[in-house]
Amino acid sequence: MVSSKIPLSYIFSFLVIMSAPTCISSTSILETPYFGSIEVDGEFACSATVIDDVFVLASNSCISGHDVSSLAVRVGTDKLGHRGQVYNVHKLHYYFDNGILPSPPDVDVVLVEVSVPFWFNPRVTWLNPNNDGIKELQNGIVSTWAEPKTRGSPLVSASVFVLPSANCSEMYSGIRNISRGEFCLWPQDSTSQPCQASLGAPMYYNEQLYGMVTYTPGCSRPNLPVIVQGVSTLTTFMIFIFCDLAKILG
Repeated sequence: MVSSKIPLSYIFSFLVIMSAPTCISSTSILETPYFGSIEVDGEFACSATVIDDVFVLASNSCISGHDVSSLAVRVGTDKLGHRGQVYNVHKLHYYFDNGILPSPPDVDVVLVEVSVPFWFNPRVTWLNPNNDGIKELQNGIVSTWAEPKTRGSPLVSASVFVLPSANCSEMYSGIRNISRGEFCLWPQDSTSQPCQASLGAPMYYNEQLYGMVTYTPGCSRPNLPVIVQGVSTLTTFMIFIFCDLAKILG
């Protein structure tokens, strides 16, 4: 199937509008109860998504090199580092390919297992990972912290759509390789700023998790889109971990 492509002039027509000051509206954790944060020694490191009663999906690069004892998962709050539920991390499950053999870390994801099950309530629940894959031009929402370095920062959301892969590759030509299963997101309108998203932030739609932010150029480079890893490429890996197949097959 040949990828579609949007003229770059059409895409970049948003840039002048986006560069103007905008008022970003905060969102409630009741609207995104699966949103969480990875903390290192009590400080925010990256975003995460609750996908099971003891697992969140997060970015490996944001916690790489840190001892498990220094890590925690905070959920159930729409103010950064403030209240909610905090869980100690029990184990990190690193990505591997084909469900059996370890592979190079070309996919920046990690399953973080907490010590005790989450207490599910209206502010904390899990989000079902989509297995069908991200489609070009489909809509989505990215949730993140407005100011990830400021404790108490509000939770915000940005409406986005998925750029055709041809556009994604062209825009990042000579800058960054687009890995297997990665896609580029573009804002739906001038009030949406996915460029604020931190690593691990979820891209979701209709109560399904479609992607996780693996690269963000920041809002100072509005001509470059945010990149997400499609979670459908992680299905075998997640099933292997959830079902503890290593113990069964071992």
